[in-house]
Amino acid sequence: MIGSPAVSFQTDETKPHFGSVAVAPIDTRELATLEGSRLTPDEWQKILVVRSGDSTSLAMLGTYVVSSDTLRFEPQFPPIHGTAYTARFDGAALRAKVAGTAGSPRTSSTVATARWMRELVTGPATTSIDAVYPAVDTVPMNLLRMYVQFSAPMTVGDAAEKHVRLLDEHGAVVDKAFLVAAGGQELWDPHHTRLTIFFDPGRIKRDLTPHEAMGLPLLQGHSYSLVIDSGMHDARGLPLTRSYVKRFRVGPMDRILPRVSAWRVVAPAAGTLEPLTVELPEPLDHALLARMLTVTRTVGGTETAIAGTAASTDHDRRWTFTPSNAWTTSTYVLKIDTELEDLAGNNMRRLFDVMPGDSAATGENAALVRIPFTPRAKSGS
Repeated sequence: MIGSPAVSFQTDETKPHFGSVAVAPIDTRELATLEGSRLTPDEWQKILVVRSGDSTSLAMLGTYVVSSDTLRFEPQFPPIHGTAYTARFDGAALRAKVAGTAGSPRTSSTVATARWMRELVTGPATTSIDAVYPAVDTVPMNLLRMYVQFSAPMTVGDAAEKHVRLLDEHGAVVDKAFLVAAGGQELWDPHHTRLTIFFDPGRIKRDLTPHEAMGLPLLQGHSYSLVIDSGMHDARGLPLTRSYVKRFRVGPMDRILPRVSAWRVVAPAAGTLEPLTVELPEPLDHALLARMLTVTRTVGGTETAIAGTAASTDHDRRWTFTPSNAWTTSTYVLKIDTELEDLAGNNMRRLFDVMPGDSAATGENAALVRIPFTPRAKSGS
């Protein structure tokens, strides 16, 4: 039998695998058997489990990696400042999985643990909330999601659900308003500066049990406040400069497909850097609007995307595109991904919440809608 394995955290931020947990030495034959067994996350966690907080908290999400005589757990998100972590390795659970491994000296069946806390940092708070979307003051009763835009990268996995709450007009918390993903996983953009908050789809869709039991989180004619407290930490581990409150009222349901036929496209002047402007009859989803519209031009038989800067204004009821180079008199195409959604999650193909007998339940069949336009001649030309 080989020596008893030891559990350790990688606590040096300057080196690879920061925040990971290593268990070694483990017999290499047993590790090879484990690696080839395609264990489920639950099976891995019986052998090595890492938790944030106390021993009763949920197991952390991550991947298990075998390297020589070492089993390593790589967390999905980096460790949070001021949070304690506990790792527990169960040798008996490993032995049970690799029983009968030929030629193995066998790993000790003892239990080994380790505990580590990532220290808090000091310094002035500088990160704030720039905006919350939708920016409009009145939202549909079946609003699907909201976005919180931060001024700098944030800590991922900082239990955002503890710092974000929905209050009704009397100041009471609206219980179970938001979707909580498996394992408490948060929804961030790649830069960790925009947090997506989903209202519970089960309460929005009419054919699901939560809708029947609790109804929608938002009620028409009432006012609400989305409150984000300053306890959220930025990527450096510092709190926000201040809390943020987004107040809004709730209007009627939106169960109408967004249709390009209702858009107004204003062509720019040729030879200028005037923006292409698209006037929208309703606010559309802020994040999707930023990436689902593109401008192209066909040159030499090849369709090429035009370089430039897109922006949405007027509370996401206007989209503009300013080219990097002046417009020519060629024909351009505005391409719209038909997965583009309105505030209620309805896209150009289908409604988010469909019941038998709903009108306008289906729309576009194609993945893209194309709107050609030609820059106009400059005045006086």
